[in-house]
Amino acid sequence: MGVLHAHRQRAGIFALDTSARATTDLIGHIYDAVIEPDRWSDAIDRIRRHLELSNAMIGVNALPSGQSIIEASSNVPERFVKLAPNYGREILDLWGGAAVVSRVPIEEPAVLTRFTGVSHWTGNRYYDEWAVPQGLVDQMVIIVERSPSMIATLGMGLQKSMPPISDAQIEAARVLAPHLRRAVIISGLLEKQAQTAASFEAALSVLGSAVVLVDRLMGIVYANAKAERLLHDSDPIALMGGKLHVPGQVAGGQLEATVDAAAGDGAKLGQAGNGIAVRRRDGSSAVLHVLPLRPQGARTSWQAVAAVFVAEPDAPLNLPAEAIKLLYGLRPAEVRVLELLVSGLSERSIAEALGVAPSTVKTHTLRLFDKLGKHTRAGVVELARAMSLGTL
Repeated sequence: MGVLHAHRQRAGIFALDTSARATTDLIGHIYDAVIEPDRWSDAIDRIRRHLELSNAMIGVNALPSGQSIIEASSNVPERFVKLAPNYGREILDLWGGAAVVSRVPIEEPAVLTRFTGVSHWTGNRYYDEWAVPQGLVDQMVIIVERSPSMIATLGMGLQKSMPPISDAQIEAARVLAPHLRRAVIISGLLEKQAQTAASFEAALSVLGSAVVLVDRLMGIVYANAKAERLLHDSDPIALMGGKLHVPGQVAGGQLEATVDAAAGDGAKLGQAGNGIAVRRRDGSSAVLHVLPLRPQGARTSWQAVAAVFVAEPDAPLNLPAEAIKLLYGLRPAEVRVLELLVSGLSERSIAEALGVAPSTVKTHTLRLFDKLGKHTRAGVVELARAMSLGTL
């Protein structure tokens, strides 16, 4: 950055290069990313530098939960890139909620400070833990695609050393937005991520049990609709500082210890306990089951290490095969073997039912044990019961 340009920044004056040549050149780089997807990070880097902003990220958020998958970034420290997907819901809250964001026109640049102010941001985890440490005080967002189940955006941050986002910057972004959207759609950049986020959320939403995905520090990464209701009522689980809290935990610290064990190699999970008794306000009981998650699919980006299921002690056994398939990356044959194992069939009976050799069933079973983090048939049944389509 030249001395004259730095002086203009301090004076609050921007000299954006909006010449036809500069704009055409930038649009060319955007379409280059269609041909060579590895150039997306370079393309958005050029966009944010053209607009004189500090950093940029492009990705998709599932709606209404806000679960986030980052596709490409520019000038964002790696540790903050990894943390970003943890704040999907908080990002939506920063803008006033999913309903507000859903009304922002596609391709129309939106500036955060023109929607909400600092008084609304205080206490927001995304603002306190992600924006403030990077010195960010504002954000411009371009919505490039939206559906009832997801929203895809390019978000660009403004540092406190920079003057406020100007109308000239907004107009320059408005010129680029249609080309950005067209390039994203043509390249299918967000198609897989959107489908993964939507299907993952849909599969977990049908579970009869409430399920919460948490990171190693008990931060809530995802909660299905049933869990959202329990969290809202704070019975028997609650949200405290963005983390999962259990007011009626019979043995204090047991859930935290179990999640920590699940985040490791899983070997100590049994020692920590995997059927955690909790009391509800009306005196009835429920059981929390903690299941370790392997880093696969959408879950990798969401940083979840464990799924916490809230179930009635005597919930009927009704296996949600599609949800388990997504959570643990099971193949169709492994799902079928799992269903038959849970139903009580022996390996020989399963082989006969599937028309395969007993050795093939044994191979599938061992892979199931490995993927599910279980070592016995009883452990698999316990998992299935925790995820059962019972009610709570």
